[in-house]
Amino acid sequence: MKLPEGFLLSGMHCGLKKKKLDLGLIYVYGFGKAVGFFTKNRNPSYSILLSKKNINNPVKAILVNSGNANCYSHPRGYKDTEDIAASLADCLKVDKGSILIASTGIIGRKLAKDKIIKNLPVLIKSLSKDCDDFAESLMTTDTFAKKAQIQLKFGQGRSAIAGFAKGAGMIYPDMATMLGFILTDIFIPGQAFKRIAREAVEESFNSISIDGCTSTNDNVLLISSRKMILKKKCDIDRFKIELKRVCLKLAKMIVEDAEGATKFVEILIKGAKTKLEAKRAGFSLANSNLFKCAIYGENANWGRIIAALGQAGIKVKEDIKIKASDLKKKNISISIDLKRGKDSFAVYTSDLTPEYVKINADYS
Repeated sequence: MKLPEGFLLSGMHCGLKKKKLDLGLIYVYGFGKAVGFFTKNRNPSYSILLSKKNINNPVKAILVNSGNANCYSHPRGYKDTEDIAASLADCLKVDKGSILIASTGIIGRKLAKDKIIKNLPVLIKSLSKDCDDFAESLMTTDTFAKKAQIQLKFGQGRSAIAGFAKGAGMIYPDMATMLGFILTDIFIPGQAFKRIAREAVEESFNSISIDGCTSTNDNVLLISSRKMILKKKCDIDRFKIELKRVCLKLAKMIVEDAEGATKFVEILIKGAKTKLEAKRAGFSLANSNLFKCAIYGENANWGRIIAALGQAGIKVKEDIKIKASDLKKKNISISIDLKRGKDSFAVYTSDLTPEYVKINADYS
């Protein structure tokens, strides 16, 4: 996997987890412009608070730890997070306001600040164009590293979009126990870059649900090293399409890796009065335990659909159209025509299994 120009990555084991890699770093050696989308959980982690504070500054580095959520653990938690950012900035010889931090793991446990700070020089020395260690360092209950990439050519120049994500449970926008990092050497002036990023996130990371639970730690960050600046509408439109493609591929990987899941389900809601109504209908199904259990049991009990739609405040007539692919297969598509209008929206989810219950009953 080839990184866009302007980025180096590293990953290592610093002792937050027993054996697995648990600390990762993204370094921007060009000018870093970032756009961030953060959890709407009202009890965010200290890492989220620091990143939201710094997101509008030029970004030089993103430090990521797994195995600890860095959230609601002790009164000095935010100060400790600032100390970690300041130590990384000092090692890189950059401004401390140019550092973002992302964390994932168990809530309520004090983050081992000293272990992280002690290993920063090793992490920095390991920076390279290799992506594997960084991708692995993000994982908690994930069973595989999630990476996606696309190469682009504009005129005589070549550019790229590369994405990394983690997530397998506690998934429901906005956003989920999910981390997403999208790197590109492409930039668009004005507000277009943020607008395009928001559209891509809405139709990918904000279109998935595994268990209807929103974490304290989610964020998706789009970072540009600004090697190539696009101004032509046709080029901007192409970048928008490809960015959505990378984000959706990563989002689908998260659902495919859902804790204990045996099914990947795409729910397409059609014939809604508005796109918002279509989205509400889709998530009413994706978050319905009864519907998800029916999918696990390969049971076409579409009464679960009617009930979930009604619970969402959506009145449908007797001639509602429901089409589904073979429920015995792993990948399932369900199309529902509400016959209320012309708008549509796609949502992606998984089934609910005994294994999911077991994983989360034992998680500590």
